Amino acid sequence: MVALLANTISTAMGTLLFASQVYGRGGFWATIPLNFSIPYASISVSLNVLLTLLIVIRLVLHGRNIRSATTSPAGTNGLYMAIVTMLIESSALYSVNSLLLIILWAAGNTAADIFLSVVSETQVCALATFG
Repeated sequence: MVALLANTISTAMGTLLFASQVYGRGGFWATIPLNFSIPYASISVSLNVLLTLLIVIRLVLHGRNIRSATTSPAGTNGLYMAIVTMLIESSALYSVNSLLLIILWAAGNTAADIFLSVVSETQVCALATFG
């Protein structure tokens, strides 16, 4: 339920950010788009972390159930742990880059432009990996 609410809020904030970019003046660093961009990015990062944690918890519990149902030894959970590791690494890479972007963006530092491109590349790499 919390994930659905966070996704709805993220979609609404993304729409507001898009509208402020299209109809606002002053470009990316203008005051009005900046008012929507920081909350949108924060909600997006928190949603990413929350959903990753929910998926990881589900995979760990499922692996535990499979092990107990098949009476397998404890070391046979390798596939689930590989998937969990991949999800955590992907989420951590995106989250750290996004947090650096948000912090620099909120401070008004133009070094945020560097992390904006890095976050974009991180998103593209994640899509290319799973696509």
